[in-house]
Amino acid sequence: MTRPRGVGVPVRRAVPRDADDLVGLRVHLMRAMGERDADDPTWQARARAWFADRLRTPDVVAFVVDGSDRVAACALVELHRSAPSARNPHGTTAHLSNVCTVPGARGRGYARACVEAALDWAREVGADSVSLHATPDGERLYRALGFVDTTYTELRLRW
Repeated sequence: MTRPRGVGVPVRRAVPRDADDLVGLRVHLMRAMGERDADDPTWQARARAWFADRLRTPDVVAFVVDGSDRVAACALVELHRSAPSARNPHGTTAHLSNVCTVPGARGRGYARACVEAALDWAREVGADSVSLHATPDGERLYRALGFVDTTYTELRLRW
């Protein structure tokens, strides 16, 4: 267990057997974001397999705080590798997602501890920056940790 930046919350790196709990937390997050298909078992099964597989790779890491019977909070960080640039001299960025705490455990600093562990890890492995999409509830935490608005507009094409 690690204790990032002096926080008294024990955080550990998730392992593939945590996939069920990570999907459960993702369901809580999707509901909070108003995703109408949050309870659809099809995406949940895909997510469970994804977590079980990707947590074995060096570029995907989740940090968790254990509750009494299951994971109570998590933060997921994924590395993305691209061509180096002036703003991205190593060609490595990270994306933070799946930051969630089960409703009964909120307000104890669990999400903050998981995010701090994820940021520390991203720095250690050479990421030039970390991006995220914030919910209104999470924005204050992220800004307190130093996240700022980006220069570039993000555009997306879906099909």
